[in-house]
Amino acid sequence: MIWSIETMTVARALTPGPEVFFQRDFESWVNIAIHMFVLRSDLGIVLVDTGLIADLEPLNAAMRRNKGPKAGFERTESRAGSYLGTDVLAVMLTSFGPYAAGGLDRLRPDTPVYVSARGMADLRRPEEPQFVHTLPGEICARLDQATPVSGQECLLPGLRFHEVGIHHPASAAVEIETVAGRVVIADPVFTAANLERQIALGAAEDASGWFAMVRTFAARNAAFLPVHEPSPAPVSVVCVPDGGWHVQNLRTLEAP
Repeated sequence: MIWSIETMTVARALTPGPEVFFQRDFESWVNIAIHMFVLRSDLGIVLVDTGLIADLEPLNAAMRRNKGPKAGFERTESRAGSYLGTDVLAVMLTSFGPYAAGGLDRLRPDTPVYVSARGMADLRRPEEPQFVHTLPGEICARLDQATPVSGQECLLPGLRFHEVGIHHPASAAVEIETVAGRVVIADPVFTAANLERQIALGAAEDASGWFAMVRTFAARNAAFLPVHEPSPAPVSVVCVPDGGWHVQNLRTLEAP
């Protein structure tokens, strides 16, 4: 089954350089974006992530307190919200962050939601309490009803869900068959520059695992659609014997 991917940007933000680039860019701020990805095929519509929580003020206040005065999300005009209460086939979450799981409370009660099994276990009993990120009660209640996926699983023809961790225990990737080839949306791949510069995600709980993940999906001939790139386009990488890789090309996505 072939799917098309529409990127719907719901917010933009500045974040400190070392949060995006591991032990780099200490004096810089990086432009990032929050997206909801709408996948379409003859089967119907699947959503990857659901956007931000409704009340941004507490979140933005915490970000400015912890990261600096430039931090915080600014919403953009988007049609993303119009999909949340509609009859979609499924929702797949790349993380439990308030920017990915934030629209869960606006879904129809019967909409299937697929999440990382490790993330679900961490939600109930944190692997490390110091890393807990609080979510609104209604979001947690909807997460508690989600279907956990262990390892990797083909959830629909042409769509494969992978647990990847690295950023958070709940971090996941969705691998998609498109007319341009295989594309993966992975929570730990924030920007195209992470791949181009071969620098792991700064906010990673497992920085070394980031490189292994990139190589694994590259070996599967999957191009990466960076999850927080302001204007995302799939980035194809080709691994070389020394453990690094070359960015080969950018590929556009076309409707089936």
